[in-house]
Amino acid sequence: MTGYEKIAVLLTELGSETSEKILAILHLSPAEMNKISKNIMALGAYNPRNLLHVQRETAVLEEVRKFGELRGIYREVAPQSGFLMVDDNLENLKKEIPKSPEDVANVLRGWLDS
Repeated sequence: MTGYEKIAVLLTELGSETSEKILAILHLSPAEMNKISKNIMALGAYNPRNLLHVQRETAVLEEVRKFGELRGIYREVAPQSGFLMVDDNLENLKKEIPKSPEDVANVLRGWLDS
């Protein structure tokens, strides 16, 4: 996946409010914003029964999670029930990301520069 494709996946996962905060921090050029918009449109509607969609989402969120763990801004917390499913990890990550838009913006900047 290209950096722009990863950004499109992540921003659609996070929703407009969080995405707007992150994009404001990045101060993207009109050309960069245009590329991101085109990639978001190319994604189409998310279908949780489509294996490609699920793998794409999981790969992007996993990359963000690893970035957060390496920099000490995200860590796993043991679940109350004793069981932690993959979907629980993703949902927990999506809840934590809006709390640190600057850190997520750093991930996106890295994707743009790669």
